[in-house]
Amino acid sequence: MPAFNWKAAARYQFTEDHEHLFLLVRGVPIDDGSCRQAGELLRKHHQREVFDPTVLQRYYDAAVSLAAFVAVNGGIDIGKVRPESFRLKGAPVALLALCALVLFVSNWDMNAAITAFSRLLLAPAPSDLTLGNVIGLNPFHEYAAWRLVIVSGQVAAKSPGELDYNRQLAATEAALREQHRRWKEQQS
Repeated sequence: MPAFNWKAAARYQFTEDHEHLFLLVRGVPIDDGSCRQAGELLRKHHQREVFDPTVLQRYYDAAVSLAAFVAVNGGIDIGKVRPESFRLKGAPVALLALCALVLFVSNWDMNAAITAFSRLLLAPAPSDLTLGNVIGLNPFHEYAAWRLVIVSGQVAAKSPGELDYNRQLAATEAALREQHRRWKEQQS
């Protein structure tokens, strides 16, 4: 193949060789905002013991599912982020916090939470908007960034020595070229 793409072949081989690492990050939203926030969390909390929010994974997933359902069916303006991308980009923070609260008071039963949310949406407007914030704590604050910090540590712990991706890719390409050269020698 005169136009064989060695770089693409090296990327494919790298992915095959390190499939166990890619399985660790499957489903973890990795975007610029989460990466930036994860870096800030690392600097701020380096060498400190912190709460591992990933133990809340099933609750987080439920809150995101409810947020997506409400965004699609609730008739409320949720901003620019489309509900289909809440899993990857995260739900709007206020909506996610409210969904977590509604799920909590519904004993994490999705049907009961949807019923409770529909009652909220049908409730009359409050007479005084200055009565305060009913949600004092968002249990999923910085969740995506913390999850990225944790999975990064897992990937680093299971990675073979060298963590320089470009260097590993170059070495993989060189090995593939050498393997091809030896094969070609045997063919002649």
